[in-house]
Amino acid sequence: MRVLLAATLIGLAAQPHVIARIASGTSPCESAATASAVWVANDSSGTLVRVDPRTNRVTARLALGKGACAVAVGAGAVWVVNYRTGVLARVDPSTRKVRRTQVGGEPFDVVVDHGHVWTTGFGNGTLVEVDARSGRVLRRMNVGGAPNGLLYDAGVLWVGLGRGATEVLKVDPTTGTAHRIEVGAEAPTHFVASRAGIWVANDGDAFTLLARDDGRVLKTVHFGRTLGQAALAPDGTLWVPDKEIDTIFRVDAATGRQLGSFPGGNGAFQAMRAFGSMWVTSYAGSDVWRFSG
Repeated sequence: MRVLLAATLIGLAAQPHVIARIASGTSPCESAATASAVWVANDSSGTLVRVDPRTNRVTARLALGKGACAVAVGAGAVWVVNYRTGVLARVDPSTRKVRRTQVGGEPFDVVVDHGHVWTTGFGNGTLVEVDARSGRVLRRMNVGGAPNGLLYDAGVLWVGLGRGATEVLKVDPTTGTAHRIEVGAEAPTHFVASRAGIWVANDGDAFTLLARDDGRVLKTVHFGRTLGQAALAPDGTLWVPDKEIDTIFRVDAATGRQLGSFPGGNGAFQAMRAFGSMWVTSYAGSDVWRFSG
């Protein structure tokens, strides 16, 4: 009984707490961090906001149009795709100047690697490569299906597929060669890299671990209802938001075992680690929750 009580108290002590709830705009979708700020794209408001992590206040607000959702940082800029307009926006974090590139296809996600920006065209089955310096489209690869989530890891692009697909793509960004990998869960979408391999959450309750070398399925665990974008926390665990039940699950990054759960914002969608904290967007609401790490 004493051992059980002690374990319970330790679990309670380790429970993350909310540092701030930052009003960012309607339907905050994704966020990313530069060296001095957190940037949040708000889908329904059509804005990109800059949050000062020292004060937890919004210090800039840029109009990018309704549909601004996925965000990435790299090559000296903040990159935002708009699935309604088909635009990839490059935002200079210092001057706030915006350069727009038409990538089309209802872009779902964006990643940056070594001077190249990649977007997925959910509506037209494409993977688009853009030169980060010039903004010019370099390649438009027809990969089929409904490409959604993206991850760049160790020289490889991992691409999720939606609309009932049960596969992901492992793409060589140099040659454009794409290998289809069966994962056994519909609409595998959100990727996160860990030492154990590549985890992918589907648009449901499946969380699947893939081997880095050949993409074979190592294990699948089930929890929640509609999983979102996970992230590694400072303590090495994975935080996996669930937008349907407004919950964040803490998961062992090696085994997928649940270590607990706690409330998130309205439509908790994307987890992101920055400035010693965890940040979670509230897609069905209008704020970003900042948690202790």
